[in-house]
Amino acid sequence: MEIRQLRRFLVLAEELHFGKAALRLHIAQPALSQELKALERSLGLRLLDRTHNHVALTEAGRRLREEAERIIQAHDAALTAMEEIRSPPKGTLKLGVAVGVAYPLLAELLRGLAPDESGPDVDIKVAAAREGVLKLLDKEFDAIFVHAVPPRDERLGVLTLETEPMGVAIPSGSPLARLAAIGPTDLNGQPLIWLQRDGDPDVREHVLGLMMDGGLVPGPHRWSPSIATTMSLVAAGLGVSFKTPHQVVPGDPPGVVWRPFVGVSYPVPTVLVWLRNDASPLTTQLVANARRYVAKPP
Repeated sequence: MEIRQLRRFLVLAEELHFGKAALRLHIAQPALSQELKALERSLGLRLLDRTHNHVALTEAGRRLREEAERIIQAHDAALTAMEEIRSPPKGTLKLGVAVGVAYPLLAELLRGLAPDESGPDVDIKVAAAREGVLKLLDKEFDAIFVHAVPPRDERLGVLTLETEPMGVAIPSGSPLARLAAIGPTDLNGQPLIWLQRDGDPDVREHVLGLMMDGGLVPGPHRWSPSIATTMSLVAAGLGVSFKTPHQVVPGDPPGVVWRPFVGVSYPVPTVLVWLRNDASPLTTQLVANARRYVAKPP
């Protein structure tokens, strides 16, 4: 008894018509009849009751149909498992990433997600914390990297990867660059440059609120489409921008320095969030990479 014979028997058992079954199987009707007779001979049982106008399964035929379905399902599952070992699926990892998440951190966590050099497909979209959590719960994202710990939810896995102090990027030629740290009132009247699509507007509003509570009288707001453009505007002396240290790379562009706040403290976390019930290989590996990153010695 062969898998091919069982597959053809199942089609015949479903159609209960030799002509229709042969058509589905793309073989001649006499060949299908001979195949059934060979199967019946090998089993020593009659599987079909056939008359001129009627075909019906015998008791043995009904039992074989049940067993054949299980055998073929197990056979196909085994073949699929072996194929996955031979050629693992690359898959797509859908990530929501807040503006300002450090690219070296992302690179380290995404490294090694696939067993060959091609790696997985990674679909990255900008997402603020609140928006990202909603899209994660709707399974539009597999995981998100954000700058705020979400409210407690048993459905979510949450891991804080690192924390950086918020400070300010200022033109290197500004008198403010001579200060070791910047207080709220030092920035009175200075134009503030914000990202147009800030990945975490809650962070922006909170920092601005803290600075104003400390005496800041903000100057005009200017808007920028990216961190790189923001740094160019700061270098040109057109304003200052609240940033974490890694967002201000010395020499790129030249003319920008970063100073910590004094009198105001706002640690900015980078947080990985995922669905606890997501057992997909890529998400599982991403979380494992993140746990190793957190556990490594400083």
